[in-house]
This record gives sequence, structure tokens and C-alpha cells, in this order.
Amino acid sequence: MGNAILFAERLVCVSDCIDAVESSFREQGMQQVGILPRQILWADMHPASTRARALKLSASYMRGSRVMGASLYSVQYRPGDVDMWVTVFSGETGRMQGILHGKALSLWKTAATAAVATRHMARPDAHRVALIGTGHYAKHQLLALAAVRPVSQVWCYSRDAARLREFVAWAASALPQASVIAAISVEQAVREADISVTITTSPVPVLKGAWIRPGTHCNAMGQHAPQNRELDSQAITEARVVVDSFDQALGEKGEILLPMAEGVFSRQDIAGELGAVVAGQVRGRLTDDDKSVFCSGGTALEYMGLCEMLLHRAGVAKIGQELRD
Repeated sequence: MGNAILFAERLVCVSDCIDAVESSFREQGMQQVGILPRQILWADMHPASTRARALKLSASYMRGSRVMGASLYSVQYRPGDVDMWVTVFSGETGRMQGILHGKALSLWKTAATAAVATRHMARPDAHRVALIGTGHYAKHQLLALAAVRPVSQVWCYSRDAARLREFVAWAASALPQASVIAAISVEQAVREADISVTITTSPVPVLKGAWIRPGTHCNAMGQHAPQNRELDSQAITEARVVVDSFDQALGEKGEILLPMAEGVFSRQDIAGELGAVVAGQVRGRLTDDDKSVFCSGGTALEYMGLCEMLLHRAGVAKIGQELRD
């Protein structure tokens, strides 16, 4: 049945993950990809929020790379944790190539995706980051951003003062070349930034369009529920907006759906998918003064690129458990 591979961070670097995910999006831009939007099975009878227990499934195939597979994971059974499995199949033979397990897959996939968007949408001279949210995902977000832009200043914000202090100390150690500042508010952080990232579980907007300076790029990474959003309508209507997948974003991304319900935004206002930007078919920004927003819910496409790379590295290093038919 293939290999059950443990994600071993010592075998890969951040840039490897970013490049692997970028390759997946490039194939998407060349119309060589199919994506099954996320399917959610709620474990609770009346899920009132995104914190409800659930089993989530999505799948993708990549014709160019001849790889296909699915991600399957449970959420909210343990606070802040996911139990994730990704299966990868050969697009040529149909045989399973590997089974990968671990939360690290989600952490690095999400970070790499934001880095790809930043690489292709943020201004080349962008170097000041606002990071809204300071959980496990935020650490990976910052490391990935630093791999694609020369980060010199980081403004961090969290409602939890103790967690914010811990994060600032960690970030100062991880990026010694950068000045790391604990912001007193989201507004202060965003007004100082060239690149803003929201990576929270907030069901209501934490970032307002009125705070975003011209030329700023924003990554909305933390929510994928129709009724929830991290950015308000003004942040969307005033920006050049790119999504990871039209089908998935129009089914679950509150940043898109709520302004549409208000009648101030439409599908035609979306500039395109990230794959088209990576492939050079759609411009991430038209001018240096453009505000740009990448709305991501995360798709199986990113997992396919990442996991294909990890399986190759694991095979070369001869790690993992061989499973026979």
C-alpha cells in the first residue's frame, strides 16, 4: 500500500515546502488540476460554530505531476489540535504511494501557501509584517514569510497578553535580524505593516479595511466558514482579491460570501485563483499602491505538492514503514 511516512522537519527546509506548494499552484494555473472542495461531517447535531467537532475531507489530482490524493482530518476533539492523514496515489498506476500523518503537515502547508501568495502578490520591497494571532500556526507563518521577503519588523497582536509575550520572545529569537514588537491593538499592527496576516479563530472581523495602507498585502488564513470572517467588507471591496480555489471559496469563505450577501461584492470582483497568478496569467497587483488580499481556506492541492516532495525525500533517506499488499 505504499509508505507510512513521518514528517521529519530535519530533512526539509522552509523553502522546500514553499517551492513544493508553489509548483502545485502553477499546475492549477495551467489548468492541470482538479480539486474536490472540502466536505465537512459534523459530529455534533447542531454545530453552532467552527469550534464544533467535525471530520473534514478534501481531495485533488494533478495531471502534470501525475499525483492524486486526499486529506482527512478531525478537528476540535482536543483544543487547538487536528488529527490529520493524507493519502497520496500515483496518477499513472492508481497505486497508493504513501500515507502521511501529523499536524505538522497542516502547519507547513498553511504557512507555505501564505508565503506563495506573498511572493507573488506583495510588493518586492515589503518587509514589515503584522501578525494577528500568535498560536502554533502563527510561528510557521512568520518563518515562511521570512523565507520570501526580507522581514525587518514584526508587529504581533494577541488578545492573550501572556501568549503575546511568549510569542514575541520566540519571534525575536527565531528572527534575530528583525525588530519584534508587541502591538497594543490590531489597528496599530496593521497600520505599520506592508504584509498583514490573520491566523485566528475569531468568528468576527479582526482586521478592518480602514486600517490598511495603500500597497499593503493581506493574507486571510484563519477561517473557512460561510458565517465567519477575519477581514471586514471594506478590506475586501477596496482590494485586489485572489482565492485559492473558486469553488471552495464560494462555498465556505466568509470574507467573500458575506460582502456578496451585502451586495457590495461579486464573483466577478475576484481577480482570480492563486494558481493563475503563479502561472503569470493574472497579476497579483496592478500598481504599487494596490491593496491586495489572498483569501485562503486551504485545499488538498497544497497537500499534494507538499506530500509528494516529502515522500520523495523520505524515500531517498530510507525512512518510513513499508506496507505490503
